[in-house]
Amino acid sequence: KTQKMVTTYQNCFSMHSILFVAVVTIISFHSVLGRRYHAHDHVGIVANTVGPFNNPTETYPFYSLPFCSGTGRQRRHKQDLGETLSGSRKVATPYELTFLDPVPWRSLCEEYLDASDIKELKDAIEADYFFEMLIDDLPMWGYLGEVVHEEFLLGKSIQGARVYLYPHLHFSIGFNNDQIVTANVTTDAKRRVDITDITTGQEVVFSYTVEWIHTPEMVYDDRMKRYADSTFLPTTFEIHWLSVLNSFVLVLLLTAFLAIILMKILKNDFSKYMEIDEDELTEEETGWKMIHGDVFRCPPLANLFAAFVGSGAQIFFTVLFLLSSVVVGAFKVTRRGALLTAVILIYAVCGLFGGIVAGRLYKQLKGRDWVWNVMLTSAIFPVPLGCVFAVVNTVAWS
Repeated sequence: KTQKMVTTYQNCFSMHSILFVAVVTIISFHSVLGRRYHAHDHVGIVANTVGPFNNPTETYPFYSLPFCSGTGRQRRHKQDLGETLSGSRKVATPYELTFLDPVPWRSLCEEYLDASDIKELKDAIEADYFFEMLIDDLPMWGYLGEVVHEEFLLGKSIQGARVYLYPHLHFSIGFNNDQIVTANVTTDAKRRVDITDITTGQEVVFSYTVEWIHTPEMVYDDRMKRYADSTFLPTTFEIHWLSVLNSFVLVLLLTAFLAIILMKILKNDFSKYMEIDEDELTEEETGWKMIHGDVFRCPPLANLFAAFVGSGAQIFFTVLFLLSSVVVGAFKVTRRGALLTAVILIYAVCGLFGGIVAGRLYKQLKGRDWVWNVMLTSAIFPVPLGCVFAVVNTVAWS
């Protein structure tokens, strides 16, 4: 029976190892491919989201605001699972770009904005909204407009402040041979439109210009590295190494102090029990010896206990395989949504380890309801995580 169980485990490990290698290979193959362009090939500009600068997690679809929709509002752009879960809502735009062809000036559309559209744009500009666009998976950010007043407070309308909309965008695209390596978008303050008055509508001309820049020093594989030093987005996610080091040293010191205290208590107890006769040991039990019978005692909630241990093992192997994949370069962590997609796929594959650990422990504890153990192990981590994700994704935290 033992030999049969060992053979079954070996077969399961082999099958999941093959599946894990296949997943890593697919992610790696998908991440290293780079699109190559010929002269005059179409280059699509993808619009993603808009949202307040002070709360980057609060995002809305780009065309939730009254921009030039063209065919962009109807046609969704393809995106990965990780991009969808991270809040990306990419749609095609009516901007017409071709590889290596500059555009001195071109009208995108001439659209009449009524009073409600003007108010919606004005409120977004006063809330410091910015937009995100992508060219060949390279993100670009820009503001919708500006509020001109010396004493303007963010999100507060002040009498005398002027609100301007930026209807013109300038795209600067860097190329190296037949690949796009940099992308940037800027606004033109000289072509801004005053939308302070929200009582009447007005005609607004949306336009754009395109500039192509030869960038031989930037290679395609390193084109995402410059975003690590980007100063546009808030530097909320910077790693404070001094704080990490202080926390690590504090944990070590507390662990050492606790170990010293426990060793001292155990030493005193051992010394006391060494001086007592064997007949007197059965009469009184004090201190840590009172729990010696609980070591091999089955816990009251064995199913829940085994499920927690199995879920912890699954998370441990997920982190282990994910770090290994990053170290060997199986996929690029700078690619939008690649890390989240890899986490989901590797976590699903590592369900083998969670099931083996939870099932083995549950059987050692003389458990018989193995069906509930399997269901509890598979849901004890994803279900609470999904609930938290749903709440965070629904509520706009200010």
